[in-house]
Amino acid sequence: MSDRTSAGRPNFVIDRSQRRIGPIWLTPGIGPVNVLTLFFAGMMTIIFVTGIGVLTPYLLNEHIKMPTSEQGNFIGTLTVYIEIIAIALVIPLGALSDKVGRVYLWTGAFVLVAIACILLPAARTPEMFMLGRILMGAGFATGTLMLGTVMADYPQNASRGKIISINGFITGVGVVLVAAIGFSLLPGLFADRGFDAVTAGTYAFWVIAAIATAAALVTLAGLKDGRPEKTEEKDPFRVNLKNGFEETKDNPRLSIAGFAYFVSRGDLIVMTTFLTLWIVAVGTDAGMETTDATKTAGRIFAVSQTAMLLFMPVMGFLVDRFDRVTVLSLSMGIAAVGYCVLGIAGDPYTSPFIFPVAILAGAGEACILVSGPALVGQEATGKRRGAVFGMMGFCGALGVLIHSKVCGMLFDGFTYQTPFLYMASLNALVALGALIVRLRTGSQHVAQPTAAE
Repeated sequence: MSDRTSAGRPNFVIDRSQRRIGPIWLTPGIGPVNVLTLFFAGMMTIIFVTGIGVLTPYLLNEHIKMPTSEQGNFIGTLTVYIEIIAIALVIPLGALSDKVGRVYLWTGAFVLVAIACILLPAARTPEMFMLGRILMGAGFATGTLMLGTVMADYPQNASRGKIISINGFITGVGVVLVAAIGFSLLPGLFADRGFDAVTAGTYAFWVIAAIATAAALVTLAGLKDGRPEKTEEKDPFRVNLKNGFEETKDNPRLSIAGFAYFVSRGDLIVMTTFLTLWIVAVGTDAGMETTDATKTAGRIFAVSQTAMLLFMPVMGFLVDRFDRVTVLSLSMGIAAVGYCVLGIAGDPYTSPFIFPVAILAGAGEACILVSGPALVGQEATGKRRGAVFGMMGFCGALGVLIHSKVCGMLFDGFTYQTPFLYMASLNALVALGALIVRLRTGSQHVAQPTAAE
């Protein structure tokens, strides 16, 4: 069943001859086990992305011995290098996934993360740390791209918001329990057993490497390619690249989604890296031990992620019942408010408002995580979906490249909270742009037939 009617309008008719899992109606050939594997693999992907961000300040302080005053700019520069690799990978990987499938690429992403987790704690210089994180960044780029693409493949259009919100809820639970709390406590657990700080950090990352290896095996066994039109002849690889760009450029609703990806990936960096850097930096500046400051950062991050997962079902309801560009505009606006309030919050250790602020920021994160992929999954045609998601990945990688460097400079050159205000302004601009697109295009983009069609 096509996601769009012959007139170009979104198709919300449910094909009840297909299988379902709970409220989610699936596309042909996809079963409940495949969806459960998707939820597991998606959860583990985001756990690694966020968990490594939580533990990065620990490695910089204990393994690299880097002064706090240099960490913001270092993280910004490091992320630029990682995103250059991601930019080089995401569009070809998106097109490649349309040719060879998603399963092996996603499995390989977990393998890269496992290898990087073994190598990272052995680094004693910033340069060696960069090499390990670049390898891990390649795994993250591949995993997040496959997550978005497979989540677009599996559901019928009427169930997109449901599968995204349910996946977000499950992922949020995993992030809170495993990444925000579990990973942040790992170094302390080993230190409490008498290991020195460096050995404790090393063992913590080895545990994460073992988890990544298990995730690779589960993904390989339970995931199934859900590419539509499997019986049709596939476009050549180079044509796929061109199609992804042209479809995004010619559809204003996909174009504004690209801008949303450009900003929202920066939001993710701020929440997973600079939030932790801010809290740990304030704590260590006040004389706290790094392990204690990391635990505090984990607790505050856990509160924001709990708010995110609780807000996911709300967003799932909205994107399946209202125009998805409208919901995107609302989402970016809520995120803007959340980051603005985070940017003016007081000392995270003494302010009575820090937890309400974290809750608001988490709600804003939920908004953009659901609304963007739901819109792209609806607008991208099935045959070119991987290529379009590759373009979205390119937009996101470019955003991280720019925003991470800017945020690093702001973190070191102004205040620890200035990056939050910077991201708040960008979210507000995209919210306004989405509103303009909504007013100009109505409730849907009417696709123009191409010569090939």
